[in-house]
Amino acid sequence: MTKIERLKQEAREAARIKGHRLGRFRESVITAEGPAPGQRPAAVAVCQVCGAMAVVAPAPARDEPEILGEAVQWECFGIEREGHETA
Repeated sequence: MTKIERLKQEAREAARIKGHRLGRFRESVITAEGPAPGQRPAAVAVCQVCGAMAVVAPAPARDEPEILGEAVQWECFGIEREGHETA
């Protein structure tokens, strides 16, 4: 398993624990500012319920995490609403 595959799996599990349903990861870039400006490769997945993102950065700057985004930090606010709509 490659590093990016492992990070995607970890991000998907962290998001699932928060109630998110991530779609497929897509290749992207992170455009950083500050002490380490520039673009770095990343992969981004979006929650299919609320739209929160999970971002995986296999080569982050020294002060940046490898996994970040609303989907790994916050509960999915759409799950409760989705349950009411289908009930």
